[in-house]
Amino acid sequence: MRNRLFKNYYSRFVINVVFASVILFAFTSFLVYNTIIIEDNKENVNLYSIILFLAFGVIVFALTFIALERKRNHYLDEIFLGIERISKGDLNSKIEAKGDDELSLMALNINLMQDTINKLIISEKESEKTKNELITNIAHDLRTPLTSIIGYLDILVNNKTLDEEKKNNYLSIAFEKSKKLEVLIEDLFSFTKMNYGDELVLKKERIDIVELLNQLLSELYPLFETNNLEYSLQSNVSSKMMDLDPKLIVRLFENLINNAIKYGKDGKNIVVKLKSIEELSKVEISVINFGKLIPEQSLKKIFDKFYRVDNSRTSETGGTGLGLAIAKSIVELHGGEITVKSDTDGTVFKVTLKSDL
Repeated sequence: MRNRLFKNYYSRFVINVVFASVILFAFTSFLVYNTIIIEDNKENVNLYSIILFLAFGVIVFALTFIALERKRNHYLDEIFLGIERISKGDLNSKIEAKGDDELSLMALNINLMQDTINKLIISEKESEKTKNELITNIAHDLRTPLTSIIGYLDILVNNKTLDEEKKNNYLSIAFEKSKKLEVLIEDLFSFTKMNYGDELVLKKERIDIVELLNQLLSELYPLFETNNLEYSLQSNVSSKMMDLDPKLIVRLFENLINNAIKYGKDGKNIVVKLKSIEELSKVEISVINFGKLIPEQSLKKIFDKFYRVDNSRTSETGGTGLGLAIAKSIVELHGGEITVKSDTDGTVFKVTLKSDL
């Protein structure tokens, strides 16, 4: 294909040069002839010598023009070769940009296109890798509690000699495992909606964000108790009415608080701070834990889908890696911002939302 394209280009180039030369020769000859007729001393002029010199000049012009264009033609051939290599899958091949004309601009654009394609391929490979990891993680996370639920329910159904204490204990375990399955499935459902363009739709209501956080912390009390954690809500206002989607906002702070509990056990304390900044028409809500610090390199990726700071697969810290990604999406859907920092003052997830004056 390259040879055919180049041959066509070169043929057109030569034809154009010859055509231009013929036109130049004919036009110049016409002028010279008419000039000679008009002149009084035309008998002393050798018409054929003049035409011969003109023809020689045209030939010199054509050869010089071709020689000057030869370098450009060679460079064009290099560009065609580069395009051919790229079309065959060699995306690491580069076309050298020579000079500062349309051909060098073409080479630069081809290289830019090649870099963009490379980035898309790398991104696709990473996406495929994370999806495979998700399948593995989900298979593990769903299978473990499901196996426990089936096992305990099987004992309850088939063992008629169990006393009430054991029955209640087994039922309690099965219930807790079922709740974990519910969270995992809800994460997957939310992720699927976000990932495939079916965006979450806001259904705003006028709610008191302070009361909502108080109620949420109270509902999570058993989880704090189980993990030997104290909790507190600190607010500079006793009440703050805002237009929010209550279901999504609960989901947001459930994810953040559960994350704080999961990774902040060593700190023995979870703090939720609410700060209403009336002059800026915004509310800042921080969820703080005092457990292990998050490494700097992890802070940059912590809101990415599937990313997990702790890659170990345990029943306590295992998860889909979607919780914080979903939290970020909910915040952005409300036109807000979420940030994270982790230092000696604790690990702080701060949500900033627009408020009404």
